[in-house]
Amino acid sequence: MTFPRKISLALLAIIALAIVGRIWGLELPSVRWFFSFELTETMSAALPNLAKIYRDFFGAVLLGLLLVIAILLWIAGKDFEWNPMTLRRIKRFRSLKRGYRSFLLLMGLIVLTLPDQCIVGRKALLVKYEDQWFFPAFVTQNYHDGIFGGDPDLGANYRSIRDRFRLENEGNFVIMPLVPWDMTFDTDELEKAELEKRDGVFYEIGKKKPYEGLATAYDPTAPEKKVREVTLREGKFQGLTTIYNAQGDPIAKETWKAGSLVEQEAETPIDSVIEVKGLIFFALKYPPTAPSWKRHHLLGTDSRGWDLFAQLYGGLQVVCKASFLYVILTFFIGIVVGLTSGYFGGLFDLLAQRIIEILSNMPFLFIVMIIASRIGRENVSILTIIAVLCIFSWIGISTYKRTAAFKEKARDYVAAARVLGAGTPRILFRHILPNVLSTSITLVPFSVTAVATSLTALDFLGFGLPDRYPSWGTLLADGLANLESPWIVTSVFAILVLLLLLITFVGEAIREAFDPKKFTTYQ
Repeated sequence: MTFPRKISLALLAIIALAIVGRIWGLELPSVRWFFSFELTETMSAALPNLAKIYRDFFGAVLLGLLLVIAILLWIAGKDFEWNPMTLRRIKRFRSLKRGYRSFLLLMGLIVLTLPDQCIVGRKALLVKYEDQWFFPAFVTQNYHDGIFGGDPDLGANYRSIRDRFRLENEGNFVIMPLVPWDMTFDTDELEKAELEKRDGVFYEIGKKKPYEGLATAYDPTAPEKKVREVTLREGKFQGLTTIYNAQGDPIAKETWKAGSLVEQEAETPIDSVIEVKGLIFFALKYPPTAPSWKRHHLLGTDSRGWDLFAQLYGGLQVVCKASFLYVILTFFIGIVVGLTSGYFGGLFDLLAQRIIEILSNMPFLFIVMIIASRIGRENVSILTIIAVLCIFSWIGISTYKRTAAFKEKARDYVAAARVLGAGTPRILFRHILPNVLSTSITLVPFSVTAVATSLTALDFLGFGLPDRYPSWGTLLADGLANLESPWIVTSVFAILVLLLLLITFVGEAIREAFDPKKFTTYQ
């Protein structure tokens, strides 16, 4: 089977999975994206039925485009044979080790985004409860906690259910994703780290440096009820301490200095904190919190308590999806306008060039700022951003194709095609386009770089995607605002630099491999 037909079958399989998932209410990894497009937040809340129609419409449009591509590839693949020049270019590309290895690493990152909720998400992959099996991550249905022996009025929190099943030890179990956190709007309770007392000084268990910060003591007989809140400096009580009764109301205050009680304000005397038998203090870790394998925060959290790894993973998915839409739309518009302008010339070319001049002089950033301010950032979607990017980005591609069409239409093979009766569309897209396609291929990696940097920059400035989308730019801004938590800015900076370097190396290798002077002999 030829290569185009293999691609065609792969696209047909994707289309079939997406349709089956939509009909049967399944959340299949990656292919569920086709039906994930939302209306603005205001319209979705006001018109939920319209929102469903909107998702189905855009999903049908995207799947229809894939179907057309699959059919064209199947037809084109009937007698397909690799051009010897193309094979030489591919061989040249593979010989450029830096670019080829970067390409493999880049493909690995893209493949890593495909398992989707199997790697990142708060829904369990599998739940076994009383001989029943559930797959919450792969269905659109949302289960309540009562199904798993909890409160029927609450939604299922699978992290809590997993911990409860472990304590009960009755054969029930929960299998969670590698990172059991959603990409946005998902945070846990404050982290509690138990403190131990050594020679009158409090330390976190296993650490050598005395603890400094807030600490809370809970009732040993009722761990959810707090008894006292204290501040520790160099492991000793310092400043104000608040004491609570069994109902959780403050009943007294104490003032401490270097571990010594200075003053107590209470209606009746209360035993000193140190002398309360069995009282255990916990350090409360407010976000951002450092990386923790125990809590499955592999890279830590940001200032909102959202998991960093989940947001970086989701940001990579957003970049891949945005690049997919951007490259298809931008190159389609640029190639069609450029080829037709160069081939026909005259009035059509004159009008196209005037439109290009107008768009070239419009400030892209100001346009985005105006749109975001007029419709509200919460109502901005990825389609809005991609549409604005495409309006301005097809110009460069069009210029390259226009120049190539001017040159190619004067060649003998085009004249021969006209003599044989070939129509204009066939001449443009069957004869001229394949001969000028190498320029477009070399531009693809750099276009992806432009998408990644544009999305990050807009989100960093506050004019990009809303918080319901995981964003590298938002993380970067949060990291700069919290430099005392270096894991935030370090993580996002590392993944952004890595991605841009890989794409740049791949682009350089493609440009060198497709260099027409490489396999040309001048006479």
